[in-house]
Amino acid sequence: MPWCTRSEIRKVSNQAQKIHDDIRNGHLLIHAHAHDGHTTVAVGTHLHPGDTSVYADTFDSPAEALVAFEKVHAAEMRPGPAHLTDAERAVIAARSVFDVTTATSKPSSSERETVAVYLADVGDHDALLDTHGEFEK
Repeated sequence: MPWCTRSEIRKVSNQAQKIHDDIRNGHLLIHAHAHDGHTTVAVGTHLHPGDTSVYADTFDSPAEALVAFEKVHAAEMRPGPAHLTDAERAVIAARSVFDVTTATSKPSSSERETVAVYLADVGDHDALLDTHGEFEK
C-alpha cells in the first residue's frame, strides 16, 4: 500500500490484527470469502450478543451482510473463511515450536533447572536480579 502514510499503515495493520485475533479466538465467524483481484475479502458476524455482521459496512443480520457481499462478489464467492496463506502456515509452524502448552507435563521437582528464556515461566524477579547483578544496570 504505497499510497498510505505510516499512520494509515499502522491503523490498517491494527485493524487487520484485531480481525485475525477475533477469528482465531472464535469471536468472529466468517460466512464467505472472495478474491477480488488483488486481495481476499470476507463477510462475517461477531459472535457476542448485540454484535453486528460486517462487510465493508455493518448490518443487523448475517443475511443482509451476505446479500450485500454477493451483489459485489457473486462470481468469486466461496463459503467459509479463506484457506491459510503460505505466510500464515509458516507463522503457525514457527509458533508451534515454542508452544509449551502442547508439551506433556512432568511431575514437579524441587531441583532448579536452567531453561531457555523464551520457555521460562514468570518467576521470582528479585532472586533473578540477586544472582545476576549485571541486570541491575
